[in-house]
Amino acid sequence: MNTHRSRNNHIPSDTIDEIRTRTNIVEVVSECGVALRPAGRDYKGLCPFHDEKTPSFTVSVEKQMFYCFGCQTGGNVISFIQKHEGKSFRETVEWLADRLNITLPTQDARETAIRKRLTSLEDLNRFAVEYYHRQLLTDRIGTPAMRYLKQRGVQPKTIRHFQLGYAKSGGRDIVKAATDEGFTIQQLIDAGLIKNEDRGPQDRFWHRILFPICNERGAPVAFGGRALSEEHQPKYLNSPATVLYDKSNLLYNLDKARQSIYRQQRVLLVEGYMDALMLHQSGIENVVASSGTSLSENHASLLKRFAPEVVIVYDGDASGFRAAQRGLHRMLAEGLRVRIALLPAGEDPDSFTRQHGASAFTALTDRAINLIEFQIQAAIQRQDIHRVDVKAQIAQEITETLLSLKNRMERSEYVKYAARELHIDERLLWQELRDAGLKDEQTPQRVRQAKRAPQKLSARAQIESQLIEALIQSPALIPSVKSEFHYQNFTEPRFSKIAQLLWEACNDNENVDIQTLINACPDEEVRGFISNALLRRTPPPNLLRARVDGCLNKLKNFLLHDLEQRIRSHALAEGTDEVETLKELVKLSNQRRALTGQPSEKEQVNHGF
Repeated sequence: MNTHRSRNNHIPSDTIDEIRTRTNIVEVVSECGVALRPAGRDYKGLCPFHDEKTPSFTVSVEKQMFYCFGCQTGGNVISFIQKHEGKSFRETVEWLADRLNITLPTQDARETAIRKRLTSLEDLNRFAVEYYHRQLLTDRIGTPAMRYLKQRGVQPKTIRHFQLGYAKSGGRDIVKAATDEGFTIQQLIDAGLIKNEDRGPQDRFWHRILFPICNERGAPVAFGGRALSEEHQPKYLNSPATVLYDKSNLLYNLDKARQSIYRQQRVLLVEGYMDALMLHQSGIENVVASSGTSLSENHASLLKRFAPEVVIVYDGDASGFRAAQRGLHRMLAEGLRVRIALLPAGEDPDSFTRQHGASAFTALTDRAINLIEFQIQAAIQRQDIHRVDVKAQIAQEITETLLSLKNRMERSEYVKYAARELHIDERLLWQELRDAGLKDEQTPQRVRQAKRAPQKLSARAQIESQLIEALIQSPALIPSVKSEFHYQNFTEPRFSKIAQLLWEACNDNENVDIQTLINACPDEEVRGFISNALLRRTPPPNLLRARVDGCLNKLKNFLLHDLEQRIRSHALAEGTDEVETLKELVKLSNQRRALTGQPSEKEQVNHGF
């Protein structure tokens, strides 16, 4: 469990346990906006992590756990806050500790100094957000900016919700205001709010509308400034990179959009601040903006935390095509489903929505096309697709996309679609993929067969599931099972992974704490299975013991059967002594019979069977 300690940044496990046990999960879930109603001994409500009409989200007061039977998401109060609020483990523990008035142990001096510095810079940014927002709302000072926003159709409630600001034409306004509040020049430089020039400290932003940029927790870390006159260049100016702000790690509006993204299980990705802001104003809230920045691996990883699907909405011009294409492979490599919504030429999300309405924009994103369609359409716009050299170029571009896909069945379907649209032999595309390094790919025939195969557990995997569930419900039984059965002997990968966690957490003199295990587990599917097992009605201890023994015997029987088959195969292949082989097989057969309570072959002979 050392990994768990390092991830917790030195918060003692007993402190974490105290915070978790003193926190009422029903109260916390309700405070986060989930309406819960009593359902027997538990509570039920609509799941905040996917869109549903019938409540399938269950919260147990007794177990202090949650589980959704719709999307299979589960965990304890810590994992709920992490997922719902987008917080790290430490941020979650700090938030819950603050709620309970529990003081966390002090970190080492260096870590304390770093955290103090970051907190002071966040405080400075909050001050700047409020200062610039007041400037915008002040008569005469903010008039030019308010006139521009009104022309763009930005409503007063949107201005307040996004805390838009205005930096007037003076060169030292924020310098004076912030230092009067006790902030230092160095802090202003570190936060990217000013530049230290030969003539002294100067404001970075002037005569610009300011868009506060927040991280996914909602803490302000930077600003984007939009010039109010054409001669004032550049048109958009962002804060420089700081200890708080790295543009490759942040997406504009994610803090406000994340709950809508969770519910819809889809995120709309646009380019600009105004696009995201105006869509939000129109009621389309699951939208974030890349702010003109090329999509990075960190962006893709960040989006994957909140939704499985991304719809990229870019302007319907050549630069929009190129911008969309740059981000595709990073998204696919992260395992995201990616679709492209193309706007008419000359339109952006803001102008399209103002002219045609939110429902028309939603219909456009619902019709978003898949990756291969997008690449083929982009190629058609550029050049004659019927030329051989053009087909070869498109096939090469498509191959790069297909290599990024993780899902084999999806890749197979895209190969068939591309071959049909380009009027080329499907086998040529498969050959291109193999030449580009694709390995261990199923043939199309096997892919079609896999699609029709029922997705249910084998008889052996069902027994493995029952054993794992019983051990989760009664961790005291883990040591005895661990001594008799190795986690690598589970055939279902998910159960093998959970068994490994249980086995490794089981020390000689300590009981396994399942709640601690959930806190340390990064795999959401595993957390869901554990949570579901804990929320099931736990049988009496004697029945659980009997269930574990029965499952263990059956699994040992499967292992002995596997061993018999290997011995037979080896004997046939090597031509080994038949008598010795027969003795081994009889011995294994007797061991299997003993497990199931059947008489051995010798006993059968003695009793006349």
